[in-house]
Amino acid sequence: MTRRHSLTVLALATAGSVIISGTAPATAAPGGDNIVISQVYGGGGNKGAELTSDFIELYNPTDSPVSVDGWTLQYLSAKNTSANPRQIRELAGTVAPRSHLLVRGARGNGGTVEFTADIDAPELTLSGRAGTVVLAADATPFNADAADASAVDIVGYGGAAVAEGTPVQPLDNTLAAIRGDNGADTDDNASDFTTAAPSPRYSGGPAVGGAIPEPDPTPSPAPVGPLEVSIAEIQGTGDVSPLVDEEVRTTGIVTATWPDGGLGGFALQTGGTGRLHGTDAPSTGVFIYTGRGSEPSPDLIGSCVSVTGKVSEFHGQTQIAGRFTPVEATTPDCEEPVTPITDTIPEDPALREAHEGMLFQPTGVHTVTENYNLNRYGSFGVVAGDTPLYQATDVVEPGAAAIAYERDNGRRLLTIDDGSSRDFLRNSEARDVPLPYLKTDGEIRSLRTGDHVTVTRPMVLGYSFGSWTLQPTTPVDGTTPAAELPVSWTSDRDAERGGPDEVGGDTSLASFNVLNFFTDLGRDEPGCTPVTDRSGTPVTGDRCTVRGAYTPEALADQRAKIVSAINTLDADILGLEEIEDSSRFGHDRDATLNHLVDALNAAGGNWAAVPSPAEVPGGTDAGDVIRTAFIYDPARVRPVGESRILTDDAFTGIAREPLAQEFSPVDGGTHVVAVVNHFKSKGSVARGDADTGDGQGNNARLRTAQSLALLSWLAGQEDWTDLPQFIIGDLNSYSREDAVRVIEDAGFTNIGRHFDAGTSYQYGGRLGSLDHVLANRRGTAVTTGADVWDINSDESTAFEYSRRNTNAVDFFAPDPFRASDHDPIKVGLTLGAPDPGDGGTPPETPDPGDHGPVGSSRGTSLWSILTGVLTAVGLGALIAWLAQHPAVQGFLRH
Repeated sequence: MTRRHSLTVLALATAGSVIISGTAPATAAPGGDNIVISQVYGGGGNKGAELTSDFIELYNPTDSPVSVDGWTLQYLSAKNTSANPRQIRELAGTVAPRSHLLVRGARGNGGTVEFTADIDAPELTLSGRAGTVVLAADATPFNADAADASAVDIVGYGGAAVAEGTPVQPLDNTLAAIRGDNGADTDDNASDFTTAAPSPRYSGGPAVGGAIPEPDPTPSPAPVGPLEVSIAEIQGTGDVSPLVDEEVRTTGIVTATWPDGGLGGFALQTGGTGRLHGTDAPSTGVFIYTGRGSEPSPDLIGSCVSVTGKVSEFHGQTQIAGRFTPVEATTPDCEEPVTPITDTIPEDPALREAHEGMLFQPTGVHTVTENYNLNRYGSFGVVAGDTPLYQATDVVEPGAAAIAYERDNGRRLLTIDDGSSRDFLRNSEARDVPLPYLKTDGEIRSLRTGDHVTVTRPMVLGYSFGSWTLQPTTPVDGTTPAAELPVSWTSDRDAERGGPDEVGGDTSLASFNVLNFFTDLGRDEPGCTPVTDRSGTPVTGDRCTVRGAYTPEALADQRAKIVSAINTLDADILGLEEIEDSSRFGHDRDATLNHLVDALNAAGGNWAAVPSPAEVPGGTDAGDVIRTAFIYDPARVRPVGESRILTDDAFTGIAREPLAQEFSPVDGGTHVVAVVNHFKSKGSVARGDADTGDGQGNNARLRTAQSLALLSWLAGQEDWTDLPQFIIGDLNSYSREDAVRVIEDAGFTNIGRHFDAGTSYQYGGRLGSLDHVLANRRGTAVTTGADVWDINSDESTAFEYSRRNTNAVDFFAPDPFRASDHDPIKVGLTLGAPDPGDGGTPPETPDPGDHGPVGSSRGTSLWSILTGVLTAVGLGALIAWLAQHPAVQGFLRH
C-alpha cells in the first residue's frame, strides 16, 4: 500500500515559518505497513553529549522482512529544500519484522559512550538542533520542489524548511527525536515524535548496554602493514572513500604537482586513456598530501610513483597523506600514460565525484561568470557555454521558480584556480607574488565576466571548500608566460573604452552609483582605522563613518577614475548614488557634489550640480552619510524649479531619500521629471525584514514599501502628473523582484529590460541589474534606447583605487574601469518634439501579462489615492502587503 505524504516546505523568517509550497509524493505507513524513521540524533560528539556519534534509526513495524537494498538516507540542512549529494548514504540489507536498523553518522570530538550500529555513515553530519532526514527508495537526491516519488519517510526538526506537517521541536546535544514504539506515522512530525534522551537500537537490540553479538569464532587475520589497493578502490563510488582512516599503499602516474603556493602535494592517477564514465565506476585519480616543502618537482610529472599513507577526506575531497617513492613504469597501474579526458565536465555532482582527481582538458567555450576572487585567491568561476550565470530573480519571479533556477546555477559553476592556496590580499608573502591571469608576458590584462575562455592545457578536477575546481598541473602566477597558462581568452574591454552604445534621441539620461565618493577623509575621523596597502600606506577606512578614501592621495586615485567614467559616459542628465552628504560632516550639503563637478569640468567636462532645496527634510542630522544627487550639462538641459526630496517613514533611518528634479531642454521641448533613488540594500536586516528564502535577500518587504511610497508621492506632485517621469537609480532589487514589479504594475516600463540593455552588477558569481530606469507611459513614449555601460561589474576588483599597491603589480590606471562596483545605465530621449501626451505610442513591453504597464489609468489612480492615504497614516507595511496580494495585483493589471 502506498500513499502521499503531506510534505510542508517552509520559508524561514524571523516572525516564524510561512508555507510556500504544498505537497510532494512519498510512500509511508500510517497503518504500519512500511519502514519508518524512528529516531534522529544530531548531537553526537558535541559538548555535553554522552554518545560519540550522530545516528538515524529505522523501524520495520510490519510482520514481514523488508529489504532496503539500494535505498538511501539523505540529509538536508535546515534552510535547504534539496539534499546535498555529499550527504547521501546508500543502504543495504534487510530489516526484520518489528526490528530496527541503526545507521551511525558522523563522529564528534566529544562524548564518552560508543554504541553498536548496523551501518557506518560518517558522511552524514547532522545538525544537533535543526535539519531534515529523508529515507528514499533510490539514490536520486531528494528535491522538495519536485514530484519526488522515491521519498519513503521524512523527518524535519527544529523549524527545518522541509518536514511532514509541523517539524519536531528543536533538538540539542542531549535530546533525540523519537517516534512512538508502534511506528505510527500520521504525516505530522510534531505529533509522531517526542524529544528525549537518545536511546539507539540496532538489529540486535539496544545499541548501548544491550546484548552485543558474539564475535566470529574464526575471524580473518588482521592485515599486516598498509593495504595494497588501487586508486579506484580508495575512491570508491560514493562521496566519501570507503577506506577513510586506513593505511594504504597505491601506485600511479604523477599528473600534476604544486611545489609552492601552499597546496602541499600532487595529483596521482592510474595510467590509461581518459574517458567519461558513469557513477557506477570510481575515479582513478586522487590528491596526495605530502606537506609543504615535500612535494615532488615538476620534473616528476608523467613518472610512476608508489604512495603510502592514510586516507582521509579534506573539505570534501579524498586524499592520501603520506610519502611517495618513484618506481618502475612497468608497474601495472603505470604501463600506459595518462591521457586527459577531452569532454565537457558534467554538471551532475555525482558524475563530477566519479571523476574527482582526474586529468581533464574540457572542450568547447566556457564563459567567465565570477572574477571577484581573482584578486584574492587567484581563481575565477566559469560555466560551459557562451553565457554567464544570472541572478535568479533577474530572470524569474521570486519563490519556487527562483529557487529552482539558482539550484541549476549551482550545478553548472566551475572554478579555475592557480595551483596554489595563496591569499593575495591578506598574506604578506602572497602580496609580493604577481597575481595570476591579470598579468602575462609583462602586460596587464583584463579577465572580465562574460569573456569566453578556452582550456588549452590539461587540468585536474578537484573539490575543495564547496566548489568543483580545475587546477593547473603546476602553479601559475603573473610571471607565467601566456603560452604556458592553462586557459586563453579574449577580453571585450576595448569595446567599452569609447563609452556606452548609441542610445538615440536628442537628450540622454543616466544613473551611476559612484561607490562612496567622499571628500572628507578617513584620516581626519577620530578612531578611524585604515586599510593599508602592502607597504603599510593607508588607502581606505575600515568600517568608519567616512566610507571613502583615507588620504588625499587615495582620493585623487578614486576621483580620477570617477571623472574619467562620468565624462566618457557623456549624459545630459545624470543621477548619482553613494556620494557624500557633506552636511553630516559640518559642511554645506552640496560641498562634495560641487567638488566633483569642479573636477569633471577641469578634466574637460561641462557639468553643473542641481542644488539641494532650500529646506532639507529632517535637518542636517537626518538620513545617511551618503545621498543621491543630480548633475547635468547646462548647454543641453536646465533644471525647472527646485529639486524635491521625498521624506517618508519607508526611508527614514534605513535608506537614502529619493531626490526628484524637473528638467527641460535649453532650446525648448518636452519637460521630464527624474527621481534618483538608492533603496535599502540586502546586506543587513532592518526592522526585522530578514531573508525569507524566496531569492530576494534581506529587506524585500521594505524595498517594496519604498517603491509604493515613491509612487504615491509622485502621484501627489500635481504639476508633474502629465510629464514623462523616470524612476532611476540603485533600487537594490533585481529586475523580477517585488520592488521593481510593483513600479511596473503602476504603469512604468523597465527601460533597461525592454531594450535588453545588459546587467549592472555582479555578486556571488551571478550577473543581474540592481540599477534601473523605469518610465511612465509618457516617459516610455519619448525613450529611444538604453545601454548598461560595462566598465565596472565585469571587472576584477584588482583595478579599483582601493586595491592600489596591494599586489606586486600596480593595476591602477586613471581610466573608467572599476571606477565603481555598479555599471552606469544610460537611456536616450527625444525631447525636442512636442510632448506626445496621450497620443504617444510607447514601445511594446515584454511579458505584459507579468510586468508590463497598466492598460488603464483607473487602477493606477485609485491605487495612488489608496497608497497616499495609507502612507500618510504610517501604514507602510500594509501597503507592502496589499501590493503583493493577488487580488490587488489583478486589479492593477485590469
